[in-house]
Amino acid sequence: MWGVELMNSGLKKSLYFGLAAVSMLAASGLATTNASAKSYAKVTSNETMTSAPASRNVTTNGSNALYTKAGTLRGARLIASKYTLQSYGNSKSSTKYFRAYRVATTNKGSVYYKVVSFNGNYRGWIYGGKSTGSFGGGLATANTMTNANMPTVTTGYTLKDNNKNTLWVNPKWSQYKAQQTNMSGYKTGDTFTITGAATKTREGYLYYQVTDDNNTAITGWVYAGGLNAPANNNTPTSNNSLKINYLNAQGQSVGSYQWIIQPSDLKSGAKLLYGAKLGDILNTTDSLTSAVSKNVPAGYVVSKTQPNTSLANLTVGSDNYAVYVDAANAQYTSQVTYYLTNTNSQINAGQLVGNTYPALSDSEKALFSSNGQGVIATSLFDNQLFTTGKLATLNGVGGTTYYFDKNRTLTENANARYGDTLKLYYMQRQ
Repeated sequence: MWGVELMNSGLKKSLYFGLAAVSMLAASGLATTNASAKSYAKVTSNETMTSAPASRNVTTNGSNALYTKAGTLRGARLIASKYTLQSYGNSKSSTKYFRAYRVATTNKGSVYYKVVSFNGNYRGWIYGGKSTGSFGGGLATANTMTNANMPTVTTGYTLKDNNKNTLWVNPKWSQYKAQQTNMSGYKTGDTFTITGAATKTREGYLYYQVTDDNNTAITGWVYAGGLNAPANNNTPTSNNSLKINYLNAQGQSVGSYQWIIQPSDLKSGAKLLYGAKLGDILNTTDSLTSAVSKNVPAGYVVSKTQPNTSLANLTVGSDNYAVYVDAANAQYTSQVTYYLTNTNSQINAGQLVGNTYPALSDSEKALFSSNGQGVIATSLFDNQLFTTGKLATLNGVGGTTYYFDKNRTLTENANARYGDTLKLYYMQRQ
């Protein structure tokens, strides 16, 4: 029994030490495996970028975070998370663009850029792809400004407030550390010429590039809302105006006015050029109709009857806009005469009962009168005077009756104006 117990005791000790040794070897092998599994990258180059600063404006997309050094280097610490950089990339504020200014490559072929946010809140390294020739990875090239249409008028602008809306070498926040233009030579009232136009890509604010007409050293970008529009251009040319020609009833010119088209009259982006159709460039014809009424020659008023002119088809510089006018306070009265339809001969007073034509009252005479020489409307001959009144029939001697012939009367008096003699036609019946 004793021998057996002694043998069992020795076996237990052998098993114990054997397992302990295996455990130590296993632990030793695991430690070796873990140590070799963590292999950090090494930087093979790290250089300052020398390309044009504007070409190094970038935006972040959130696919990579920002670190104190390349993220795969030993000791790299997080500065800004992917979520933060995604919010910067989706921002509508130009303050959240980044500028890249150093580039590094690692022995694993990765490219990292050192960047700083325009607002200065973040600065660090971010993965930028596999090529130093273009931005990739967590970065993309940013166009902070977008070209815009030039205004139709480019000269004569002034600054509203040099302290509030001053000039910038580049529009504020469109470049990293954008600077203001030196305005020491500026004088209040200086006029500026616009040489360029662009909008902030994120905000959509319009900026104009301008130069001081009195000091060309003063040039830069200014917010469009910080400019006073030029005074109205009072010099008519074939490129900016339309002639309004005032005509009397006989088609003779009694005066004219050169209407100058102003920038406020134009559609957005429209070009004021010789031959341009008003319908293509004007946002409204109100200014034209106002100019017509305000510039009628002295002693005249605009006639109520005008030719059927299409204002949209009039063109800048090449057309005269004809406007008919009547003498002011004048009274134009048309006399009436009487004719037979079948013979086209005039009916004499002696052919009528009483040897006289119908006597018209003042209100009836007023139907044939006007203070203008406009065309007489055809509806005049639908008046009760011609349907059942004094001029509907004429009583002839010997029982002859003359009935008003509206159709022949309309034909013979087509385009007749007030003041012209009217021919009234009648058909004879026994």
